[in-house]
Amino acid sequence: MESRLILDGAEGAPANLALEEALLRGNGGLVLRLWGNERSVIIGRAQLARFETDMERCAREGIPIVRRMTAGGAIYNGRGNINWSLFVGREFKGGRIRYTWGVREIFRMAADVVVEAAAACGVRTWLDEPNRILSAEGKVSGMAAYLSRGGLLCHGTLLLDADLEEAAALTQPSGVELERRYTRSRAMRVANTGIGPDAFIASMRSVVGEEIGEQIEPEQPTDSERRTAESLLPKYNDPIWNLGDPFEWRST
Repeated sequence: MESRLILDGAEGAPANLALEEALLRGNGGLVLRLWGNERSVIIGRAQLARFETDMERCAREGIPIVRRMTAGGAIYNGRGNINWSLFVGREFKGGRIRYTWGVREIFRMAADVVVEAAAACGVRTWLDEPNRILSAEGKVSGMAAYLSRGGLLCHGTLLLDADLEEAAALTQPSGVELERRYTRSRAMRVANTGIGPDAFIASMRSVVGEEIGEQIEPEQPTDSERRTAESLLPKYNDPIWNLGDPFEWRST
């Protein structure tokens, strides 16, 4: 099965989230994507933005709030962090990297890769189940996943040298109680790893390559994937999708 490495691939938070969905839809093998994002707040699929971030500050400072297709809590993107994404097709098997029907198993698989890559860069981390990666100083990456019959996506944001005060301020959940169907963010101490982005990219590439038994080379998204991402972009630019009630939004 085909294995690919995609570095970045899109520009702007809505386009990046549209490409994530497009890659999941089109992937039958393995895609490792390592990418940066603009200063933004990314909320989980089942969250209400007004209870998970400072919407007034985001509007005042031009910080986009974008809903992703995966579950979980709100995260901060911007300078000093790197996003990692693993797309695994249903028939793909490469060592520990394989399609599995279970979200906890997906988190363990992805965490194994990230933890090993961080260790190769001299930083000890570990999985705090179900979906957090910790160092001795605090949380360095969360994870979110999407599982379909055709494949899976697990992605997260690794803190390298981020503005931790801003990250904490923009992902501080309110104390308002909501119905259980809405996912709430969980405030906890976060920490930078101090790893350089180029070092982490090289390490992730090496760890995945060793696991699947082949070196993966950087590629761009295919024309088909780009067209799919473009068709999805209106959703990720839609304020109703991003800021409204996730259980009321309907695509047109």
